[in-house]
Amino acid sequence: MKMNKTLAAALAIVTASTLGLSGCGSAGGDVKKTADGKVQITMWHGFSEADGKALEGIVDSFNKSQDKYQIDAQLQPWTTIGETMVTKVTSGDGPDFVTTGADNGQGWSIDGTFQCVSDFYDDPAYETKNYIPNVVDQITFDIDGSQEKCAVPMGYAPTAVWYNTDMWKAAGLTEADYPKTWDQLLEVAKKLTKGKQQYGIALPDVTMAPFLKGNGSGLYTTEGKVSVNTPENKAFLQQIREFYKGGYSLSGMDETAARESFESGQSAMVIVGPWEDQAATDKGIPHDVFQVPNGNGTYVFPNGSKGSNTGSTGLYWWVTSQVKDDDVKKGIYEFYKWYNNHDNQIIWSLGSAYPPNNTTVTEEDLSERPLIAKISQYTDNSFIPIAGLKGGFGDVLATVDTLTSNAARTDDDIQGLLDEAEQKISGYLEEYAED
Repeated sequence: MKMNKTLAAALAIVTASTLGLSGCGSAGGDVKKTADGKVQITMWHGFSEADGKALEGIVDSFNKSQDKYQIDAQLQPWTTIGETMVTKVTSGDGPDFVTTGADNGQGWSIDGTFQCVSDFYDDPAYETKNYIPNVVDQITFDIDGSQEKCAVPMGYAPTAVWYNTDMWKAAGLTEADYPKTWDQLLEVAKKLTKGKQQYGIALPDVTMAPFLKGNGSGLYTTEGKVSVNTPENKAFLQQIREFYKGGYSLSGMDETAARESFESGQSAMVIVGPWEDQAATDKGIPHDVFQVPNGNGTYVFPNGSKGSNTGSTGLYWWVTSQVKDDDVKKGIYEFYKWYNNHDNQIIWSLGSAYPPNNTTVTEEDLSERPLIAKISQYTDNSFIPIAGLKGGFGDVLATVDTLTSNAARTDDDIQGLLDEAEQKISGYLEEYAED
């Protein structure tokens, strides 16, 4: 098997790039202990705002709840946490466990950077029966011919359609007008458009991988065969081009610009994760939410369903390969149980805006944030946009962004764009395929 490109790049990072990172994990089986004799376990995460405070509170309560383990939670930049983690773990001076996405997680599980944790799920004492099946399914990988669960839910957030309730009402729309299909969503956007004064939806022309699955044939099948160059994808890209040309959304936006357009009152809708609730509130935008409607796509998701346009941010906890000691692993597992229990998932959800990972958390438990309770209902129909790759995630993502942005912003031949995307994605999948 060829080396994961991200791993190779990380190994080439010079030592200076990792200076200033404090602490280290349990390399080579050595168990680090605190002054009072607790097993010290190093965690890396990237949460720096309200979500970081919520996580910090859960870590503190775990440390105080028992006298055997001490979690040392260290903040790292999201932009570099993965590559830095690989470098440090390779040298035996990285985190014992880390939070990162399932997109890169599969490659790192296959190449041995992460340890799979099926034994955690096999032990009923850890209460994993309360986890959302769809969330667990997306970190169940084929490792050397065996189906293994390789991570534990951390922060899984479906996208949703957020809409300005004042604009919605002014257009004569009610809850009965919530679209049930992608085509209906675009028609609703047209009704909400008022020339350049008000756009119906702030729709980024990048990060469209979920929509290529929900409305087309996706990029590659769950078996790893390229599926980007199809009539279904061509029809979707043509539809989107006409939509932008009609002036119902600005083109040339990424997700940040799309959120700004919604939060400034320039656009009536936006498709984004649950953190939009607080952002819209802070900006004084009256808002509500509904599920991203399904399309008529032919892409088949791992659970056998079709049509979902609901993407997700899928963050998980991963145990690194440098954990050699059973006490350290046991401590990590105890923290996983603590983090995902009923009470702490309420704390996490209310503090971070991520829906709970635990199915025992009720709508009443989240009554302080009713829209977060509402969006949690969409988890079962949400999927990680680009997943199932052994490597090359960044390259595939860049190729898709080039495809969709050129379809939206230019008059280039769509078939030619698909031909080019197919060639590039085929090359990436072949590069990371097993020998």
